[in-house]
Amino acid sequence: MVRILRHLQNERGNMTIFTLTIYWFMFMLVFVALFNFSTIFVDKEQASNSAQQASIAAVKDIYDEMDDAIKIYDASPNRYYNQDYLTPRIIAAESSLRASHPDWSHSEIEYGAIDSVLSNALPGNVELQGYVSLGLRNAASQIPGVVAKVLSDNHATLSGSSVKLFNSDNRIEVTTSVKYESESMGFDFIPAYSEQIYQTGESRRIDFIDEVNDWFYINIPILG
Repeated sequence: MVRILRHLQNERGNMTIFTLTIYWFMFMLVFVALFNFSTIFVDKEQASNSAQQASIAAVKDIYDEMDDAIKIYDASPNRYYNQDYLTPRIIAAESSLRASHPDWSHSEIEYGAIDSVLSNALPGNVELQGYVSLGLRNAASQIPGVVAKVLSDNHATLSGSSVKLFNSDNRIEVTTSVKYESESMGFDFIPAYSEQIYQTGESRRIDFIDEVNDWFYINIPILG
């Protein structure tokens, strides 16, 4: 009888160990699945933030070039005959925006003023059209490098990334990706999986683009 009881106790002990092993195995599988699932969302957020930051950085080049175009226009000998200076309009527009939007940043006010003044001044002004078009071409040559640096700093994948000047809503649009790789955590039977997770970010709307005569929307690949 004692031998039988000992045998039963051993059997129950073995079953307990077996059951605990099964539960541990199932728990680890669920953990791995949840870990990989959450990693996808983290990578999507990383790609989205990288694209958004890159598009915002690219905007500065556009408005820096427009600021130069306005200064060149105002310094032109043609202002001797046509004293249609733009800088006083910019100052007035900034003052108005600052009063109506006290919560806006300095750059938002500056960009908004340039949008307003150029949108009104460009139609029918051949001289200004030329300066603005040249500025846009200069910005287009600089922006890929700016975008590439931001994406690289954020550990996004450069190969396959691109910047669009401009999308249908007159925004700079940056598309980039982050490489997702699944984690097996030592479970060799779980197949390895990887893919590029693409996301897109947009800048503020650049209103004056509608008034530029010879600008064609372009999509520029970012070289890795």
